[in-house]
Amino acid sequence: MHNIVILGANFAGTSTAHYLLRHVLPHLNSSSKTSYKVTLISPSDHTFYKIAAARAMQGPTKEQLQKPFYSIPDAFSSYPAASFTFILGKAVGLDEKTQTLTIETEKEETVHYDSLIIATGTTSNSPLWTLHNSLTDTTSAFEDINTRLAFAKLNDILIVGGGAAGVETAGEVGYRFKGKRKTITLLSGTTELLPRYHHKGVSRAATSQLSALGVKIIHNLRVVSTSSLAGGKTELSLSDGSKKVVDLYIDATGGQPNTSFLPASWLDSTRKVITETTTLRTPVKNVYAIGDVTSFSLGNIMDSTWAIPALCYSVYEDLSNGGKGLKEKRYKQITSAMCFIPIGAKGGVGALFGWQLPSWFVWLLKSRDYMIGLAPGVANGKAFTKV
Repeated sequence: MHNIVILGANFAGTSTAHYLLRHVLPHLNSSSKTSYKVTLISPSDHTFYKIAAARAMQGPTKEQLQKPFYSIPDAFSSYPAASFTFILGKAVGLDEKTQTLTIETEKEETVHYDSLIIATGTTSNSPLWTLHNSLTDTTSAFEDINTRLAFAKLNDILIVGGGAAGVETAGEVGYRFKGKRKTITLLSGTTELLPRYHHKGVSRAATSQLSALGVKIIHNLRVVSTSSLAGGKTELSLSDGSKKVVDLYIDATGGQPNTSFLPASWLDSTRKVITETTTLRTPVKNVYAIGDVTSFSLGNIMDSTWAIPALCYSVYEDLSNGGKGLKEKRYKQITSAMCFIPIGAKGGVGALFGWQLPSWFVWLLKSRDYMIGLAPGVANGKAFTKV
């Protein structure tokens, strides 16, 4: 039995598993004496549609707080056990020589891989933006923020992070409290908002729209450390040497790649997996990577999902010795600015292939509901029902 192991089960990992099970394994199993199966390993048994996090955490009902999360076992229940296994656990070690993974579950266990797909992503500093192992960490963080935003005496709100998560969160909070005499501050940490997109027009538009909602933006200032105080307040030590006490602190900064268990030789200087962009192969035979954990990723949804057909073709090509059962697919990365960032419920900023989008277009596409209807597709791989 040839075991194709996928580490990580969110945007990239779950859909890769569905694609392999639907389109690759039928070809491999029908044309080879070897049997093939997929094993999906994740520390969470739910997917997280984090695209909608800034809106979902402020939902007025518990049902809305739960909308971004979907069960992985339920989404894979139609596949036979001979073809698919899900393991709830976290990879904590890898032996390259024996091709063995050490998985931390209720007890530590080992899993052999013949092919390995690394889709472990990154872990943000706050569980509001990525799953920190179990689902409970994130849902509890959602509930905490939701409860505290509803507190009548909440006056001073500080959001840290000038990327998409920070801008969207500041927009949601600003829209909610516009005209209600709340002090809402966003620390960007750099010289402008949304620096990752390298688009001055989008950055300026985000600054203008947030300012119109009453959000104060401070650049070139970072949080060095935090300490919790009585009454739910937070004391912050800032990079300019000053201290600030706020009623609500929301950390919307980035995190680190989940690669601590991998051999150092597999990683680049930023601790991401060295990955060839068009095929998603790594320098190690039968090892592949996809999504935010890869060296080529720009940290966008396209590099986690649009690259899946090319990755799965590479797996098929390698295991079938260049078989012709599937049409060749290679990933062509989009490097121009691509983003759709709501700022409140009435509009936002964005770019499409480098062209700046009007606020109404972002409203039409995303601001109304953050495309929450796509959340089940993270678990069930709906976008990949066809080759």
